Amino acid sequence: MDLPDDDLHARLPRSVLSDLGSWTLYQNFRAFTWPWLLRRGIVFWPLAVLAGCTYATWHASGMDAWGDWPGLALRACIASLIAVSAGPLLATLIRHWRLPLVVERALVLLAILFGLWIGVIALDWAGTYHAHLMQAYSGRPMGPNLLGQAVSNFLAATINASLFVLIVAGGGFAAIYYLGEQRRIAQYAAGRQIENLRAERNAADMRLAVLQAQIEPHFLFNTLASVRSLIASEPECAARTIDALAAYLRVALPRIRTTGIEEATLGRQIDLCLGYLEIMNVRTAGRIQIHVDASDEVRSLPFPPLILLTLVENAMTHGIEPKPGPGMIAIIAGTADGFLSVSVEDDGQGLQPGTTPGLGLANVRAQLRDRFGTRARFDIASRAGGGVSARIHIPLTFP
Repeated sequence: MDLPDDDLHARLPRSVLSDLGSWTLYQNFRAFTWPWLLRRGIVFWPLAVLAGCTYATWHASGMDAWGDWPGLALRACIASLIAVSAGPLLATLIRHWRLPLVVERALVLLAILFGLWIGVIALDWAGTYHAHLMQAYSGRPMGPNLLGQAVSNFLAATINASLFVLIVAGGGFAAIYYLGEQRRIAQYAAGRQIENLRAERNAADMRLAVLQAQIEPHFLFNTLASVRSLIASEPECAARTIDALAAYLRVALPRIRTTGIEEATLGRQIDLCLGYLEIMNVRTAGRIQIHVDASDEVRSLPFPPLILLTLVENAMTHGIEPKPGPGMIAIIAGTADGFLSVSVEDDGQGLQPGTTPGLGLANVRAQLRDRFGTRARFDIASRAGGGVSARIHIPLTFP
């Protein structure tokens, strides 16, 4: 659920609600907004009317003066409604002016204080009217009837807390809730962002697992087919191919089980590529020269799995194999300005006019986009002196 800053009528998620306010109907909305004010009124207005009627009943039953009840009840109810509504109403009007946050908060607090002052005046107005009524009963004690006694006891039990009740009902608690609202919404937004990143990352891992399931059997089947064809004609070459395949699998199998980026380092990806190139070197009668330039520190850095192997396979398939004679494949890695740069270069036949990137390179771009968004860059271009250079830039700090 998104909560745009300019939407003052959006219902708040439960995780945004405060522990003290989540039980109430009106706290499901931003404080001092029209939906909040209306629902707050549904809670407080009946209570205000009940308080006013109770006050009038206390007087009427105690003095046996039920003829005073309507006038006193009306004034007491109006005073109670003003006390619970004035501050929140003024604060709601101020919030809908869309003022800067600091100014808005200051004016909202002033509105609550002004509303409390108005509430005190209203309650004093009702109390003055009650004092006027009592002049007619000067020297006459309150009656002992049970109803009057019960109401009197109730009021006596609550009168000492009247100031606290006035502050809470007049918007004081709502002001505290309002001041913490932006913090809770910011925490909610941050949590949603983390959840979205985690979901995107899980989806990327799932696509990566599917891609591994597609690529690795294909490579193994081709290698085994090559071994089969070499057994009769070149048994020594077949044996070297099997040895190279065993070395490759020793590196590749742990990577198949752990596909997360935390477990995949550049060093492991380089070792995997070297195992693959050793197999290809046997299959091509040793015509591949392999060069690696990466320090131990750089090799220990996290690096997405499969990407480097895809670039090496692409260099082998489209650069070295079609070219007669020996060929060179180089893996060069370094860091600068907060980015890890990894290049795969070959001196093969180079980019041919009219050719389009294949599925492997499209998967490289997709995985970089899933992992890093616009922070990663992938470039492929012709290399000076012949061949192709494919270069990847990724941030050293992952999201």
